[in-house]
Amino acid sequence: MALAHLSSGSSGVALAQQRQRAVAGPSRTALCPRRLAGTSGKTSFSGRTLANAPDNGSMRWRTMATWLENKASIDVDVPLEPCWALWEDREKIPTWMPWIKSVKVLDNDPRLSRWTLSTHQFGRDWEFSWLARNLPPVKGNKIHWVSERGSASLGIEVQNRGQIKFKKLSPTSTHITLIISYEVPDVLVPFANALTPLVEGIIGQDMVRFKDYVTEQQRAKVSSSAA
Repeated sequence: MALAHLSSGSSGVALAQQRQRAVAGPSRTALCPRRLAGTSGKTSFSGRTLANAPDNGSMRWRTMATWLENKASIDVDVPLEPCWALWEDREKIPTWMPWIKSVKVLDNDPRLSRWTLSTHQFGRDWEFSWLARNLPPVKGNKIHWVSERGSASLGIEVQNRGQIKFKKLSPTSTHITLIISYEVPDVLVPFANALTPLVEGIIGQDMVRFKDYVTEQQRAKVSSSAA
């Protein structure tokens, strides 16, 4: 309340209390994020963190959080090496994962890439981006990455990480597993768990698209070699 709104009959004690509250500012507790409608029908988020909490330019959950994992696997009748090469070329990933609008490797640091997600869920279009850092790969076994803290494009930051695991079934076939994990506040874990079938259905379709894509690429390569 502004001091100008105090009545002239307020006591000195009440006036002092009002002055203290005006100086102290808002409470440090119970500052929850609020959802705002973005432009072009997209939904974005904005909010406030706890007072005196580190500010990296984006809002992060200041509460207990849990990592949730979603996975999908597929067998591909293609040698491991071509499968590995496609996943290692991060900018090609949107070819079989259409909800990832783009992946752009940074010119000044090829270990980093900016991922942009675009999807239509719950009657709205959603789009946001973040930076991901490549972690040291396990050659022939695993490619993995993790999001960079403070790199989210909107007011809410959801830490996420991903990995692709490869297993050679034969000289001409490979088993591939995609694992996507993300961090959610404990209070939202039941909601996120309810979404697990949806998420795993989406990445399951991605793996089918990858199988079709790499199979066609391999078939074209064999045909070209035979010509």
